[in-house]
Amino acid sequence: MQVKAEVLAFGGASLAAHWNRGEVQKRLAAQKWNAVVLQDQSTRPLRALKSMQEYVRRFVDEIQAAGAKPYLYMTWARKDNPASQANIVTAFQGLAEVTGAGVIPVGLAWDQFRRLRPAIDLYEPDGSHPSVIGSYLAACTHVFSLADVDAVSDSSAENRLSLTDLHLLHEICKTTARADKTFRST
Repeated sequence: MQVKAEVLAFGGASLAAHWNRGEVQKRLAAQKWNAVVLQDQSTRPLRALKSMQEYVRRFVDEIQAAGAKPYLYMTWARKDNPASQANIVTAFQGLAEVTGAGVIPVGLAWDQFRRLRPAIDLYEPDGSHPSVIGSYLAACTHVFSLADVDAVSDSSAENRLSLTDLHLLHEICKTTARADKTFRST
């Protein structure tokens, strides 16, 4: 499988800010894409859902018009407020139902791994951003959501996790990405 990816991001940016910059729209028009993953600023599903809905709808329309499949990157709850994950999930379920976008359920995989392996810290010290292991979990969830693969390489995390924990992380990412029809990409 060959993957070509581009990232258009700047720290703390909302989808509204990306829309107003216009760069995503230019890239959509300039070349063919199979999939486009949208990520709003991580707290917006909790504090600015109406605005998020508006810009998700705008981007989804543009992405579909360009012939690509839109996906929404579901983020995780902050470390000091794990109960907010339920509200994040509800927000993304609603967005997926209204727009037809797929969801990459990183937040669900994150929550499940945290519950099963609480001693493994998925967060940087700020309690918001992902540690190396948290980033690896997010990447694996993306791979299992976007590609029809049964496994991913162990090399990126092999020095940070036991083999048992690594296999658990992979299994959680795979089953989370494929379990709930709301989050299916096909």
